[in-house]
Amino acid sequence: MSDCCTAKEQVSKSSGSELCPSCNVKGKKVKIITLKSMLIPTTLDSLNAGLIHYFCSSEDCNVVYFDEDKKTYLTSEIKVSVYQKENSSSVPVCYCFGWTKDRLKENVEKGFASKPIEHIRHNIKENRCGCEINNPQGSCCLGNVTNYIKNLS
Repeated sequence: MSDCCTAKEQVSKSSGSELCPSCNVKGKKVKIITLKSMLIPTTLDSLNAGLIHYFCSSEDCNVVYFDEDKKTYLTSEIKVSVYQKENSSSVPVCYCFGWTKDRLKENVEKGFASKPIEHIRHNIKENRCGCEINNPQGSCCLGNVTNYIKNLS
């Protein structure tokens, strides 16, 4: 498993295939392992693993993934709730270590806003994260956690 939480520079050509066919927001390229781990079995049957796939982070869009041929995968076809698309307070913000919106809010209210970030960073350092298979966005959640905590303050 690669180090999912290490920043990597990505250069990509804009071809239009990275635009969500539903909301027209630019998607983020994701590894096929992310889709294989996130799609429900009946949807996984239709996955074309040879195509490039993207994650749509638009909260107003029901599409989670789409491929370069514009095939879409909806929130109802994903095994877990997607942080960017779910308003529930029980939705994970950090999928690897169980930091839900509720748990983050509780820590902030108790004055421990830095505890979740320190906990996640420690586990990243120990090479324990598995964001490409646990997180629907297929990448590190630390930015989501930091922003969520910041918005609570």
